[in-house]
Amino acid sequence: MDILSQLETKIESLLLRTRSLEADNRRMKDESVRGQSDLKAEITRLREELEREQSAKEEVRGRIDGLLQRLQDETI
Repeated sequence: MDILSQLETKIESLLLRTRSLEADNRRMKDESVRGQSDLKAEITRLREELEREQSAKEEVRGRIDGLLQRLQDETI
């Protein structure tokens, strides 16, 4: 095999590898975008759940404060 044939073979091999890597890169970018979208949805869900929990906690705290106030008013 002469040197030009070897060079052609090597270049073809490199081009194939480049195409394969580009395809992998596109696939990984797509997966990343989907993953980010899923992550954003999960963060939104968790924030909403946290807000509900905080609201419930505040309501319970208010009710306890009300009960404590009633007890203080009765004992004074």
